[in-house]
Amino acid sequence: MKLKSGLSLLMLSLIAASLFSCKQSNERNQTKPQSENNAEPATVKQNKPADKSLLVGTWVRTDAPYNLKISEIQDNGNLIASYLNPKSINVSKAMWSNSGGGLFLYVELRDVNYPGSNYKLSYSAVKDVLEGEYFQAVEGLTYKVSFTRVK
Repeated sequence: MKLKSGLSLLMLSLIAASLFSCKQSNERNQTKPQSENNAEPATVKQNKPADKSLLVGTWVRTDAPYNLKISEIQDNGNLIASYLNPKSINVSKAMWSNSGGGLFLYVELRDVNYPGSNYKLSYSAVKDVLEGEYFQAVEGLTYKVSFTRVK
């Protein structure tokens, strides 16, 4: 019985200390200037959708002569794309999305030696590049990749 009483006292002490600590932390946060509270500014900047037409073009991977050609962006989220390494590889799925003002691509390959390999890329308007990851299905490995636009 003495052990249960000691454990109960210890648990109550820990809970009390935790509550006191949380209260102190909350009071400190309330007295900080707004900029230190990481609060949202009074006016929140709205991200406008990026121009999807910026994705259209021929892109070459920076580490190898692999080409991704995007010829059409459809409003339903699909895109018409082809992939060359250096010969044509079947593109089984190609989609784009616009989230938070950013453009994102998913391109899946289904061909000999490409059983579901895929690219997950985002467009950087500042650098005019596609950056992201390539999943090589045969090896089961993911690589960081980037593509530059062919001018």
